[in-house]
Amino acid sequence: MKTLSNISRISEIGMILAKYGFGDILLRMDLPIKNLGGKISSAIDPDINIFKRIRMAIEELGPTFIKLGQVLSMRPDLLPTPLINELSKLQDNVEPLHFDVIEAILEEEFDMPLDSRFAEFDPEPVASASLSQVHRAVLYGLDVPVAVKVRRPGIVGIIETDLDILAMVARQGHDNIDALKVYDLPGMVKSNRQTLLREIDFSREARYIQVAHSRVGRDENIYIPSVYPEHSTEKVLVSEYISGMKISLDMALSDACRKTLAKAGVKSAVIQILDQGFYHADPHPGNLLVTRDNRLCLLDWGMVGRLSSEERDHLLLLIQAVADRDTRRLVDLLLDITTVTSEKINRSFLEKDLMDLMDVYLAISLKEIRVKNMLVDFVQVLKDHDLRLPADLSMVIKALITVEGSARMLLPELDVMSEAEPHIRDLAAGRYSVGHMWQRLRSNLSSFWALQRHLPGSLSAIVKQVENGNLAIQFKHRNLDTFQKVLESSFNRLTLGIVLGAMIIGSSMIITTGVRPWLFGYPALGMIGYLIAAVIGLWLVIIIIRRQNY
Repeated sequence: MKTLSNISRISEIGMILAKYGFGDILLRMDLPIKNLGGKISSAIDPDINIFKRIRMAIEELGPTFIKLGQVLSMRPDLLPTPLINELSKLQDNVEPLHFDVIEAILEEEFDMPLDSRFAEFDPEPVASASLSQVHRAVLYGLDVPVAVKVRRPGIVGIIETDLDILAMVARQGHDNIDALKVYDLPGMVKSNRQTLLREIDFSREARYIQVAHSRVGRDENIYIPSVYPEHSTEKVLVSEYISGMKISLDMALSDACRKTLAKAGVKSAVIQILDQGFYHADPHPGNLLVTRDNRLCLLDWGMVGRLSSEERDHLLLLIQAVADRDTRRLVDLLLDITTVTSEKINRSFLEKDLMDLMDVYLAISLKEIRVKNMLVDFVQVLKDHDLRLPADLSMVIKALITVEGSARMLLPELDVMSEAEPHIRDLAAGRYSVGHMWQRLRSNLSSFWALQRHLPGSLSAIVKQVENGNLAIQFKHRNLDTFQKVLESSFNRLTLGIVLGAMIIGSSMIITTGVRPWLFGYPALGMIGYLIAAVIGLWLVIIIIRRQNY
């Protein structure tokens, strides 16, 4: 049944893609699409640019594609900037489910009637999206309202089916269309599968909120809603209901309050990313509220980013290298953390392009710098040199761009770089504090202690394999045929060179002996040796010049 369902869904996807002008791509893939026939022509105005058509198709394809598009909008290192801009506009507003459906889900999850757990429950949702919808309610024993987020029924099956289809389509596209190989579509689908499935696990989001509440919520200007894990499950999330104003340019808020909250938002983002390594990955205005006591509230912790201590150190070192205009160090760091997608990289060209980029942004004041423009230009340099950032750092870039947009929504004239700079400087200085150095030393000593415990046993196992003749080294070569020919040619010329040298030395020794017969007044054998050596030498010179190997 699942196979039949998949085929039906593939056909539906094919029809939608054809509608938006991508039918020719479908014909180049070996997909089980039926009844497509002559319907591959676009039903959409061909003057609409391709990136907008991609976004429109994704919105019609449903929740899986919308969420995947939203996740991919965080990968400016992978996709063209115009496509990133369109993916950032994706909307997933849908018609809300009838209250009877929501009530049935809640009663099944809690194994009790709805009115046995909730003193009040508003049947009208306050928000509705493709994955879930939210209702306002009041729990028994609490005097404060709560937000009840309920996962749509059957959404897990829909997402898993679509992801299976996407994996197949990605493989076909990668194998059959050369222009798509650079994007590694199969790897893209695989790496984002877990992200999507995690986002619909509300028990995980409840844990994220608890972590955020204990870390991020310590700032007096930042507020994180409380969560009620004892009332939350994989399908239901119960958290504190927050009343407040959505972030907008025309919101009724004093200039002083706007300035305070905008600065607090930038500071919080820097500390979350570079200090705590746990941050809100999608802080767009829709996920922000200004509370009644004028604090900035961060909602929806379904998508978070994490950075290890090593990754945070790398980010700080990158920032330090830029501040010092040390392009050599900057390139070393980039090559250490990125993936090279081509066979060879021209380091000198990369250094030059980075130097040009730094000349542009370091020549102007911090107030004039736009974080989005700077990061987009930086990512473009990496793309030009076939360098791909790890997904975690790409998410950081997208989050920083979003933070700047949200902060400027509060205060258009905000100098984001000047606000971030002192916090970054303090965190960078903290790397060299006694406490931090001692912590790293302890970590290294622990690693060394573990190594010395396991090393003797590992070496003993290797020695036993050698003694038993079981040690094998696997060597896999790629594209060495040309290298082998060049090597053979070089050895041949080297051999001739050695023979040539030997003949010259031998002939010279014969000349000094005075052995007869004579030729031109010298021993004939020595003269013949000189002649042969001259011919070989001339031939070698001609070969080297013709092949430009000099």
